[in-house]
Amino acid sequence: MAHHDILGIGIAGKSLTDLERRLFQENPPYAVVLFGRNVGSADELRELVREIKAIAKTPPLFMIDEEGGRVDRLRDLIPGLPSVEAFAEGERPEELSGRFGEVIGMALRYFDIEIDLAPVVDIRGDHAPKGLERRTFGSDAGTVINLAGEFLRGLHRAGTASCLKHFPGIGVGSADPHYGATVIDVSRDELARRDLVPFHALANEAGAVMIGHGTYPQLDDPDVPATLSRRLTNDLLRNELGFDGIAISDDMEMHAVSDLGSYEEIAEAALMAGNDVIMFCSHIERVDDLQRYLTRRVDEDPAVRAQFDLAVARCERYRAHCVRLREGASRRVSSFDELIDEASQFIAEFERTRPPRDEIVPEVDRSTGPGKPGKGHTGREEWT
Repeated sequence: MAHHDILGIGIAGKSLTDLERRLFQENPPYAVVLFGRNVGSADELRELVREIKAIAKTPPLFMIDEEGGRVDRLRDLIPGLPSVEAFAEGERPEELSGRFGEVIGMALRYFDIEIDLAPVVDIRGDHAPKGLERRTFGSDAGTVINLAGEFLRGLHRAGTASCLKHFPGIGVGSADPHYGATVIDVSRDELARRDLVPFHALANEAGAVMIGHGTYPQLDDPDVPATLSRRLTNDLLRNELGFDGIAISDDMEMHAVSDLGSYEEIAEAALMAGNDVIMFCSHIERVDDLQRYLTRRVDEDPAVRAQFDLAVARCERYRAHCVRLREGASRRVSSFDELIDEASQFIAEFERTRPPRDEIVPEVDRSTGPGKPGKGHTGREEWT
């Protein structure tokens, strides 16, 4: 796999370790996912991205979860970005959702990050599953399509790519997939009438869909999460919904999937299910072994090679899509001060159009400590 890779990986801190530097020089992954633990000052973040792109033979694409609200990796650099649930609660929701996408898009562009792993297009149930609180645009498909659609167009106007999540919908899930199985016990018809509607409407416009780790006992084996289910990741997403973009797995180190086998086994299973980019966000010391294992399987098994070649082709198409968005960007900032001005103006306008409300993120949920990888499961600020 000297010239192609389909892994998305996380790095440990705000600057590169020797191990990471060697990996990027010798076998760069397709993508790097940035977390709160990687975000220092504005200059440090720009330098981290710049260094990785400079030393990699093929520069990886950069991804980040920048939704606003509780999943806001840039909260220490650009404070005050709202949760998307708040858009439907005040005036001019479509216009402001689009502006929100633009502000985030300009921010990521400033840091040379190509892809926002957003918007969430899960439809809120009566109770948000743990980990999804205030991260959804609405409790009906129409609201979600309108507001998430405006948000992703705002991102695109600023030259930043988008990724819908979490296919095929975890809005009525039973638990947080970071810590175990989340079960979405609904029928195929119910899913089609509700959760699949935003994906059907927006997936090809976004160009990327993140596959969640929910299990759907009425659609496939109750022990197989969507990320490992060909019935969901390929047959439903590609054949039935007609999606032709890139499918990105959610983090394969979440317990909902990591408990099901070795990293090597679940990586191959995710590829064979139809994921094009397979994410391992914490244990970078395992990446060498994973790459070697996948290379060997591609060389020895024609079925794995066929699926791998398909994934690589989709990955390259999405890379070209990211380049096109950047070339066509209509909004951009030239300095961090200008970015903060844009964000502050947006937040002020947003606050003026909202009813008064309580503080959203309880102190207990705020990130404390560095959230380093390798502690069994990632800290709350690493929720994706």
